[in-house]
Amino acid sequence: MKPVVENLYVHVPFCTHLCPYCDFPKERLAGNRMRDFLAGLRAEWLAVRGEFDLRPRHVFFGGGTPTALSPALMEQLLAVAPWGEAEEWSVEANPDGFGESKARQLAGAGVTRLSLGVQAFRPQDLAWLGRRHDRAAIRQAVQNARMAGIRSLNLDLIYGLPDQGPAEWQETMAEACALGPDSLSAYAITPEDGTELAQRITRGEWSPDENREAVLFLLTCRFLEARGYPSYEVSNFARPGHECRHHQAVWAGEDYLGLGPGAVSTVGGRRWRNLRDTGAYARSWLLDSGPRRQEEEMRTPEEARTERILLGLRTRGGLAEQGLPGREEWMEALVRRGWAHREAGRFRLTARGRLRADEVAAILT
Repeated sequence: MKPVVENLYVHVPFCTHLCPYCDFPKERLAGNRMRDFLAGLRAEWLAVRGEFDLRPRHVFFGGGTPTALSPALMEQLLAVAPWGEAEEWSVEANPDGFGESKARQLAGAGVTRLSLGVQAFRPQDLAWLGRRHDRAAIRQAVQNARMAGIRSLNLDLIYGLPDQGPAEWQETMAEACALGPDSLSAYAITPEDGTELAQRITRGEWSPDENREAVLFLLTCRFLEARGYPSYEVSNFARPGHECRHHQAVWAGEDYLGLGPGAVSTVGGRRWRNLRDTGAYARSWLLDSGPRRQEEEMRTPEEARTERILLGLRTRGGLAEQGLPGREEWMEALVRRGWAHREAGRFRLTARGRLRADEVAAILT
């Protein structure tokens, strides 16, 4: 019997420009590479249909910038598989280049959720992040999504930037909330290895401030919850009914299949990553040349349990206490410290506790 998979992630690695903080598989737009990608994706889709029982409920297009593709190539991408049959179909987009026609194209295909990579509003913040849009482009992109009829709109933000204290960050969040999104994501700036941002640290041009980031995180939780966006995961806040169901499924430990260059999959306890290079990825599926997947591993029950605990601690739902045998004293100690609370058989972290989710997970495993 083939494994049933209901959660699909599709990685579209193309961008109009490359941001200094991003370490996802990505490359600049190039006609031949985009055509290779689409051909490879079609071949991969046909192959995995024979390997898995695919019943898409939640589909997520990430990148890269999926909406960077031309209308003609976007039409081909949208037609690779029956993505629109899913209950939730999310697509990431950038404000620059997200015009009325692109919004209508996505809505017409059945996209239900748009995640707009706003990241910041202040010109100096946008410049430091290497973003090319401005406030006007953000407002226009939001309007285009709403006019097209996309049901749920998420705005991505980044905090911990240079010269960004509580007042500046609160101003950014207020400006985002004023646009009326259905959900927001707020991520601390993270210098991933191999990025331009990491090189800035090496050159002594900038260094992250974890204490300031902690202050901004706690402010984020208070500010957004007061405006009707309760936290449903460490970095994600939503009005009721607008939580990203794809993300929730992954955090709950459900199987998911990743398609496209560098995409990660976890099915039946087995985890792997597709080839990262777009050309090698396409050839592996089109020509059956060499291995198609790398970093394959079978997770042990202990590894799966550790991951389940860590992911659960990051979410609003927390963990079922019955899944934490022998940890009664630790749970009570964490409650007394103000890092957690217990209710109806669930163990959940407070905002302050989520700052130390990794530490708490190590205690409970």
